[in-house]
Amino acid sequence: MSLLDLTVQATISLVVLVDPIFRAIFFRVLTENEPENRAKYVRRLMVVIAVILLGSALVGKFLLDLIGINLGAFGIIGGLVLVLMGFEMLFAGRPSRAQGGAAAAEAHPVESAADQIIVPYAIPFMAGPGAITTVITISTAGEGFQGTIAAVIASVIVVALIPVGHLVLVNRIRFSEQGLSLAQKFGGLFVATIGAQLMLSGVQTFYGF
Repeated sequence: MSLLDLTVQATISLVVLVDPIFRAIFFRVLTENEPENRAKYVRRLMVVIAVILLGSALVGKFLLDLIGINLGAFGIIGGLVLVLMGFEMLFAGRPSRAQGGAAAAEAHPVESAADQIIVPYAIPFMAGPGAITTVITISTAGEGFQGTIAAVIASVIVVALIPVGHLVLVNRIRFSEQGLSLAQKFGGLFVATIGAQLMLSGVQTFYGF
C-alpha cells in the first residue's frame, strides 16, 4: 500500500472516529455557561488531542507494550465512562456532569467546563481507544516509515479541523429550551451507544476473538 493510500485511509478513519466537526454540539453544551472561554478550551483541546494522536503514531505501541497496558482493557474502561455519561444525560434530561451539566445529586457541586475538557471530553470522547488503535495500526503498516508518516499527517489534519467545528460552527448553533433538551437526550443516547461499542470492542480485543 502506498503512502498516499495509507494517508487517505488514516485520515478518513480518524475524521470519523474523532469527529472534530459535528461533536461541536457537545462542546456547545459543555461550554454553555462559559462562551467567552471557548477559544481557550479549544486550544487546550487541540494540544491534548495532538499529543495523544501524535504520541500514539510515534511511540504508542512500544509504550503500551513496555508498561503492559492492553488496548482492550483501555477500551472497556473508556467505554464505561462514556456509557455512564450518556445515561446521566439521557435520563436526567440535561447534560451530565461529564458534559458540564448540573450534578445528579445535590451533594456533588457543579463542575466547570475546565474540569471536563480533558477528561472525559478529550479523552475518551474524542481521542478514545478507537482513534488510538487506528493510529497505532496505521503507523505499523506499509514499508519502512510510510505508516508512521501517514498516521502523523492524518493526526495533524484532524487536529486542524477541531477549531472549524468547535469555534466556527458552534457559534451558529441555536437551540430553544426544548430543542436543547432534545439535543441533550439524543446526545446522551449517542454517547452511551459509542461507549457500549467501545466496551464490546475492548472485550473482543482483550480476549482475542
